[in-house]
Amino acid sequence: MEKFDRLKSITVLYVEDSKFLAKNTVLSIESIFHKIYVAHDGAEALEIFAQHKDEIDIIITDLIMPILDGNQMIKEIRKNGCNIPVIVTTGFDDYLEREKIIELSIEAFLSKPINIYKLLKSVNNVVDALFIKRELEAKKAMIDNDIIYVETNIKGVITYVSKPFEYISGYTKAELIGKSHAILRSEETADLLYADMWNNLNRSVQWQGEITNKRKDGSFYTVQIVISPMYYRKKLIGYSATSIDVTELKAASSQLQLKSKQAAMGEMVAMIAHQWRQPITSIGMIANNLEFDLMMDELDNDTLSQSLKTIDTHVKYLSNTIDIFRNFLQVNKKKERVHLKNIIRELLMLTKDELREQKISMEVFNGCDNYPIATYSDELLQAMINIVSNAKEALVERNIQKAKIKIECMEQENTISIAISDNAGGIKEDIMSKIFTPYFSTKSQKNGTGLGLYMTRIIVEENLDAKLIVQNTQDGVMFTIVLPK
Repeated sequence: MEKFDRLKSITVLYVEDSKFLAKNTVLSIESIFHKIYVAHDGAEALEIFAQHKDEIDIIITDLIMPILDGNQMIKEIRKNGCNIPVIVTTGFDDYLEREKIIELSIEAFLSKPINIYKLLKSVNNVVDALFIKRELEAKKAMIDNDIIYVETNIKGVITYVSKPFEYISGYTKAELIGKSHAILRSEETADLLYADMWNNLNRSVQWQGEITNKRKDGSFYTVQIVISPMYYRKKLIGYSATSIDVTELKAASSQLQLKSKQAAMGEMVAMIAHQWRQPITSIGMIANNLEFDLMMDELDNDTLSQSLKTIDTHVKYLSNTIDIFRNFLQVNKKKERVHLKNIIRELLMLTKDELREQKISMEVFNGCDNYPIATYSDELLQAMINIVSNAKEALVERNIQKAKIKIECMEQENTISIAISDNAGGIKEDIMSKIFTPYFSTKSQKNGTGLGLYMTRIIVEENLDAKLIVQNTQDGVMFTIVLPK
């Protein structure tokens, strides 16, 4: 009986006027089913069915019975639209009676005496459809209660919505059914995105993307959505859309990017302050010397001219660092065509003194000279500064002797790669996947915010439309920025 194991979940109403036959049949099958209710005529069966309607899965009934026969009993059950599966057992082989009862949607006929194996096989066949129906009902309940789901016809008119869809949109089901899905459309989603969506759907191709819709109250919500064509007998009848609410995630991401930007500005201000110390000190010393020479009446034109040139050089240096900082803060900038060598030159200018203090050498290979690229140069510079800063801190923290940072550039057909590597020993494999996670840091609490590398990934992948790859080398770690030409 192993093949009938799934019948353990089935509850049966068994109707048989012969108590002897009913007792013997139940003894043979009661261990197969979850529960069996027994009635000895149609009237008793209707009473039991009324009490346990939600529990009973299938009815096995005799056809010819006193008080109320099987035919009349099934008619009463079907009268209220109940389509519970029914198997009829009969020893009365009357084709006219069969024709009458067939109209009541009977699943199977079995002749008496009942062959138990045939009975179980018939029930098992009926259960196939029953289990499919249960699964569909469970999925429907799950969709209706837990998933943001909507169906439309081929013109985009809403035909079904789930409860979560009502909740997120602010509309009731009655307000949505029969309306165009465009009722939710917002100016926050670009027309080009809608055009791309319909271009795919009109070709019966599934589409997925991120859409910001407008609620009934006028506020916005953002979803990741998958829209699929629906077919009936190979004919397109409409579309179904399943969504995930990412509104809070987007808001959190924006706030995190703001914090990342603030952290970046803090790091850059610290770098600028460091860069300014030496030229400001030099300017101060030159000014003091000029003042002293003037007091002693020893100031000559050559000394004055040379001193003013030196001051001018330092002032230009200070101005340049300010320009880099100001440009980084600009929004709505356009990409500019620049030579990579100029960005490398600014990187070296901003980092050389600090690296020199920590006795860290910086080497630039493969020239990195004549590679013209269209990019946001300030963002690229900031990403490179972050990577160099991260390498510097690792080298200092681990007290690496003969510490060095290398920059190598490579040109491919459609890309230019900038690889920045160090000899600080690399990153442990078990944390490699976490280094771009916000607020994750391997540095001591006073030195690490956990935002530097996260911000770098945001800049590279979202602002520059580039790739950021990290991998351990023989003696350290290498970060590679792969830029489109």
